[in-house]
Amino acid sequence: EFLSNHELRPFLRVTDCSQVSDGGAAAVFVSEQGLRKLGVGVGNAVEVIAADQGAGNLWEDPRCLTELDTTKTVVQRALSKVVELRHCSAVPPPMSDLDVVEVHDCFAIAEVLMCEAIGLAEPGQGIELFKSGATGLEGSIPVNTGGGLLAFGHPVGATGVKQVLEIYRQMKGRCGAYQLKARPKLGLAVNMGDRKS
Repeated sequence: EFLSNHELRPFLRVTDCSQVSDGGAAAVFVSEQGLRKLGVGVGNAVEVIAADQGAGNLWEDPRCLTELDTTKTVVQRALSKVVELRHCSAVPPPMSDLDVVEVHDCFAIAEVLMCEAIGLAEPGQGIELFKSGATGLEGSIPVNTGGGLLAFGHPVGATGVKQVLEIYRQMKGRCGAYQLKARPKLGLAVNMGDRKS
């Protein structure tokens, strides 16, 4: 039945939905001093410039179901932290500075809406971004280079760490057949956990 790719709802088929799976993940975040204590060379690490989190109002319906307001707010806040930490101009780096992005694609439409929320496309124009090829491995802003949750599965508690791992692996040239030609220097991983993200 699964392989028949039946329609679950109008405009939503089985293959538009990530398959919830089991999994576990861990990441170690340390300072340069911590790397030395662990005996790990700086060449095996990447710098995390900024991180942020947020939660939407769980007691109210979203203003618009096609706009991920919480995601937009959190990403803007994180990019503002990049400005502070890098002591650069007062304007956050443009999305065009990103070399690779991982977004939460629990459903195919979620990937489109996430790209709009983080500023890769204007609201309502995310599908055009994908159709243009810009998000592909050879595009101007590769998104979900390992196939995202739709290809990998959705180990719910491990998903965010897996996204960060994909950015790390691309930056270190460890992605094999789907390695980007130019090694990314700046990546963004964006995860979400509920309908109000």
